[in-house]
Amino acid sequence: MIVISDTSPLRYLVAIGHVDVLPVLYGRILCPPEVLAECQHSMSPALLRAWTAKPPDWLFVVTSVSSWTHSELARLDEGEVAAIRLAHEQAADLLLMDERKGRQIAQRLGFRVSGILAVIADAARHQLLDFEQAVFKLTQETNFRVSPSVLDAIRSQL
Repeated sequence: MIVISDTSPLRYLVAIGHVDVLPVLYGRILCPPEVLAECQHSMSPALLRAWTAKPPDWLFVVTSVSSWTHSELARLDEGEVAAIRLAHEQAADLLLMDERKGRQIAQRLGFRVSGILAVIADAARHQLLDFEQAVFKLTQETNFRVSPSVLDAIRSQL
């Protein structure tokens, strides 16, 4: 399975202490250098900067050589564009991305997209973490926000 990650899933999973579920669920994770640069930005959380300073062996930073583009990509930030380009180039099975606009555009372009909540739900189904505890940490210790109805819908599928 080829999985590409944007910045936010890495950021949130590092913040809540569950980034280790990624290789268990998906094997290796690919990300473009732009995503790593966003993670290492001076305004990024210190824990994330420290984690990406010595990335684990399952995180592969891959430079896209594709010149593929689409007019809708101009509406996204550099990391999202690079992740979508890499997903296109690698014929990715899954793109991990949380920002609504980026997710919508990626889906319109034909990519299968999952966000942090889907990753947490998958990890809970595999008994890698407790869903309620992970969501509590996510919503209390980060800037991630989710509506109760979305959480209820996910809970009903666990």
